[in-house]
Amino acid sequence: MMNSMEQEILQIEAYSRQFYEPQNALQQKEAEKALIHFAESQDVLQKCTVLLERGQSPYSIVLALNTLTKLCMKQPSLPLNQRIDIRNFILRFLYANPKQMPYVMQAATKLFATIVKFGWFDREKDDFMFRSVITDVMKFIEGSMEQSVVGIQLLTALVIEMCHPSGGDSARSMSLHMKTSSTFRENQLYDIYKLACSLLENAVKNGQGTFEAGARPFFRPETLPYFSSLLSLALACLNYDFIGTATDESDDANTVQIPVTWRTTFLDLDHLKLFFNLFAALPPNIGYLALGILIQLASVRRSLFNASERTKYLNTLISGVRDILENHFTNLEDPQCYHEFCRLLARLKASFQLSELMESDNYTSFIQEVAKFTVMSLQQLQFSHNSLHYILSLWQRLVASMPYVKSSQPHHLDTYAPEVSRAMIMAHLQMVSRVINDGMEDPIDDLGLLQQQLDQFAIIVRCEYEANCTFIVQLFERSARLYDDLLKKAGSAEKDVLIEEERLAWLVYFIGAAISGRVAYTASDETDGIDAQLICRVMRLMGYTDNKLNRRKSEKLELANMQFFEYFRKVYIGDQSPKGVYQVMKTELGIDDELVVMSIMIRKIVTNLKFWGDSDNVVTRSLQLLNDLSMGYSSIRRMVKLDEVQFLLKNHTSDNFPFLGTNSTLVDLKCRTAFYASLARLLSTELVEDEDKLEEFMRPIGAEFETLGRLMSNVGTPLFNEKEAKLAAIGIARDLRGICSSLLNRNAYVLFFEWIYPKYLAVCERVVEFWYSDPAVTNPMLKFMSELDQNRSQRIAFDISSPNNILLFKEICKIFTVYGTRILSLTDIPKTDLYPKKLKGIGVAMNMFFYALQGSYCNFGVFVLYGDRTLDEAFQVLLKLMTSLSHSDLLEYPKLGSAYYTLLHQIGLNHIDFLVSVEVPVFLYILDSITKGVNAIDNNMCNNSCSALDSLLTHLFRELQRRQKHPELATQDNRSSALVVYEGQPTRFQQILAGLLRVIMFDDGRNQWNYSRPLLVLIFLCDRHFQELQPRIVQSYPEDKRNQVAHCFTVLMEGVEKNLTNKTRDRFTQNLSVFRRELNETQKGMEAVNPMMDWIAMREELDKFWQRLNTEFVGAGGAFGSFVDFE
Repeated sequence: MMNSMEQEILQIEAYSRQFYEPQNALQQKEAEKALIHFAESQDVLQKCTVLLERGQSPYSIVLALNTLTKLCMKQPSLPLNQRIDIRNFILRFLYANPKQMPYVMQAATKLFATIVKFGWFDREKDDFMFRSVITDVMKFIEGSMEQSVVGIQLLTALVIEMCHPSGGDSARSMSLHMKTSSTFRENQLYDIYKLACSLLENAVKNGQGTFEAGARPFFRPETLPYFSSLLSLALACLNYDFIGTATDESDDANTVQIPVTWRTTFLDLDHLKLFFNLFAALPPNIGYLALGILIQLASVRRSLFNASERTKYLNTLISGVRDILENHFTNLEDPQCYHEFCRLLARLKASFQLSELMESDNYTSFIQEVAKFTVMSLQQLQFSHNSLHYILSLWQRLVASMPYVKSSQPHHLDTYAPEVSRAMIMAHLQMVSRVINDGMEDPIDDLGLLQQQLDQFAIIVRCEYEANCTFIVQLFERSARLYDDLLKKAGSAEKDVLIEEERLAWLVYFIGAAISGRVAYTASDETDGIDAQLICRVMRLMGYTDNKLNRRKSEKLELANMQFFEYFRKVYIGDQSPKGVYQVMKTELGIDDELVVMSIMIRKIVTNLKFWGDSDNVVTRSLQLLNDLSMGYSSIRRMVKLDEVQFLLKNHTSDNFPFLGTNSTLVDLKCRTAFYASLARLLSTELVEDEDKLEEFMRPIGAEFETLGRLMSNVGTPLFNEKEAKLAAIGIARDLRGICSSLLNRNAYVLFFEWIYPKYLAVCERVVEFWYSDPAVTNPMLKFMSELDQNRSQRIAFDISSPNNILLFKEICKIFTVYGTRILSLTDIPKTDLYPKKLKGIGVAMNMFFYALQGSYCNFGVFVLYGDRTLDEAFQVLLKLMTSLSHSDLLEYPKLGSAYYTLLHQIGLNHIDFLVSVEVPVFLYILDSITKGVNAIDNNMCNNSCSALDSLLTHLFRELQRRQKHPELATQDNRSSALVVYEGQPTRFQQILAGLLRVIMFDDGRNQWNYSRPLLVLIFLCDRHFQELQPRIVQSYPEDKRNQVAHCFTVLMEGVEKNLTNKTRDRFTQNLSVFRRELNETQKGMEAVNPMMDWIAMREELDKFWQRLNTEFVGAGGAFGSFVDFE
């Protein structure tokens, strides 16, 4: 008969199967609840052990392994003996059961690596308990082939875990992870790498493979997993973060910072040849790992070698790459091998200069083979498109280096680079027919990748530029003639027309890129003339297609035209732009200066906005071009006189531009902000001379307000069209936000405010009040209000006799109060919808209120003087909004947290009386949120939290001083909330003091200045506790370091008087820098004194002290246990 444990294990196995192989969603949800209950049970450790011993299902085994991994990551961690037992158990389990499903093996190796990493500094006496990994794994390697593979996978998982911060590291400080990683690198990583390489060499030598002359090398099939695991281990070692910068591995310009202690291995050229041989011998599905290793070997830092050693090293690399291209090209047919080989080529140029490549023994044949490989890759573009970036980056760097080469040796780039340019053009043109006819994925639609490749092409095409442009012109004219013939010919196949349209689009992109590659120091009148010939052809094509817009449109061609204009603007429009191009353009098209070109651009933008209202892409790109054109200081003053610009300023209605209508999509509505920002930028230059221009410009928006008012007058009746009213409100909000963001001078802003207040602001308030629960409506309106009260360039400056500054502030407060009161009524929102439906809007509203408080355009004392409750009501709503937010929400949603702490910082600066007059529970909530923010990862949140904490503590310190000076006023009734907490629960402030001290002593010091401000006040407020805390901290250090640590604390308060003048604060900040520097030196010297007692191990002893201290605070009534999050 089964006991209860066995029955529960059977149930867990059944739930595991239901969770991973559910029959329906309800069954999976029930299984998930049961598994969560299992993971949270008190005896979960024992149950996991039983599951691993007796489990029949791989799903239950994975569950047990993952649960144990999470247990080992928990803080406080499991007892040392339990973690040792788990480590030993998992090793025995894998040794006895080496044949596991891949996902089971992954979970098991992850558990092993996690235990070792989190216990790296655990020891008994002088023995580190988790550092014998190589010894443990050698038992596997000396066993069967399957056991060897498992042992190597354990090492691979450990190397990866040590290199990268894991999920469990969120409970540990980043600095501790870095120290663990660096200690592992210094003590074990090289041994692991040498072990992998020696095992590979032995496997080749001992008959597990053959490299006979004249025959293709091969390995026995049963050994392939062994080689795969060894290569993965070697690759993980070379991918290690050697200098602790946690760089992005996707950056192919990374240098591998190999330690100098590894130098002997890399001086042995046979080491490099080993991986070339392995790539040639292994099947492609494993050989790509050898290429990955070669990529890292090609990226080794320059300073590891002297000049002659580096030359030999490069010669070996070049010979190996050339050998692959000449003798093992078939291996590159595998997509993974091909991709890694392209990365290897790119890394070669990133790591070595062109002059170094030219001086290598096989450069001529190397560059010839690489050119052939590139052309072949481009001819098979449909298979190589994702890898093309790396090949093009090689040629881009090679061509860009040509002007700096001083060697007498030929570089041959003038021969091969034009071949690459032409092959790239032809490959994309030939691919079009397959895209249209066969439905292939079209690379022209991937705008990000397209932009990247065009930027690379822009450099490559400039090599032998005249010949390349002649080639482009021939292709362009041929395609343009064919396109014209197809449109004129009745009955032309639609596919044929589409093919020519897209080919022309590609050619326009290439022409634009070629123009953008102009470099001042290599350009000449001759090259500018070539550019002009290309430009004229594109502009003629543009005029041709615009004349047929009523009959035929091509979105891809229009997007290419917009990109072409963007390239042209960057190079040939501006005060310092070259003018030689206009000589040819005047002859060809009658265009004699950039003003005419700007006129053509604006005309094109107007045309696109009229005819392409149904295309989000074309409208967006056209508005982006308009925005860029309106940014130039001198060009905008010339542009505003153009007839096309005047047409825009006077006719911005939905009749002329359909995307402004209420039938537009939300994407179009977002474009409206950019559109009106550009128009307002143009308008503001005219307002200096004619103020009536603003009223004329705003007339269409006034009509939209009237329409919205009429629609909302039908609220509650069958005539109310809510959808149309919503779209109108969103459109107005986005339009006004765009306009207001560009009115940066006082005169323009005042005119705008006088236009909108009071008539139209009342409509805005009604919109927020009615649709408070719909973020699609209220968020744009709140963002407009944020823009309205944002005092950019001190633009909010009304006449001294004007009440508008007060009226503006009152309107902002009114809308904030209305929205805040109503949004708080929204409850029972699902967690997944909480941010978009509620929290995002609260964040926007807080930003709006922050700008009102921070703008310095309103004297807040007026409200107190005349008994106006507007500001008080807004503050009361703010308190309710603040306390409705959980602390986890503030940290989980960065935009919300940033808005919250920025507003709190501003209140602390100018409205601290309000902050300390709230009820005690509310004050405690705010204090708790501030302490959470002090430890936030985001710098902005941390800085604002420190500032708010400093303001609060400074007020408390001064309040205590006043009460000491005037005891007759020191009654119980006139105490601030801060003083009530200080006198009733002093441990709260003491705990904050201890937490800040610990952060400064052990974290990276990124916000040291900000931490110093509240720390000084805390030391004054908790003087006695600080004096008691110092010797306890000193005693927690090793005996031989205590005098140095005590001296550091003496330095900290040296010359610091008990006041909060700027002089005292600055002196303390300077002392704090010295304190931290000397303390770090003390800790760094720990390893030199006793190698078995490095500073991190010492720090863990200190952590235990801080944990005990935290426990004392909590026991004494502190409620901030989560603030001082010690490991």
